Amino acid sequence: MDKIERILKTVEILDDHAHSVQKVSPSGAAGIAVTSGAGAWNLGAFSADIIAAGAVALPFDIHGVDIENPDANAEYELVLYYGAADTEAGRCTFTRTNAITISRSTSMQTPLIPAGSRVRAKLMDSAGAASITIKIWFHTY
Repeated sequence: MDKIERILKTVEILDDHAHSVQKVSPSGAAGIAVTSGAGAWNLGAFSADIIAAGAVALPFDIHGVDIENPDANAEYELVLYYGAADTEAGRCTFTRTNAITISRSTSMQTPLIPAGSRVRAKLMDSAGAASITIKIWFHTY
């Protein structure tokens, strides 16, 4: 298939927005830890891969994030990145306002991510040096 045929096929798929079965990553395993930077509103280091490079053979997009165990009362901002260049895929925010550990899900809308791309995350928060555990929901085209 040449480049023009691939582009036309992609346009057709996106026009139909044909979803496959929703998947979770990591599947059948604990979520991935993400830690914010020291001090308020500083991004921490990249997480381990949420989706490893080469693990998804088709283009995909992310529709949601499961957020587990935020360890501090704070406002949080999570950033997802994809590919070798760590292109920003999307952001979501949430707040923990009491002393209990919570789990919540939030929606996420990302651009179409190329097949084979890795996905990883960074976190920042209003308190500094907080951590969470995440999983993502995605589907292929």
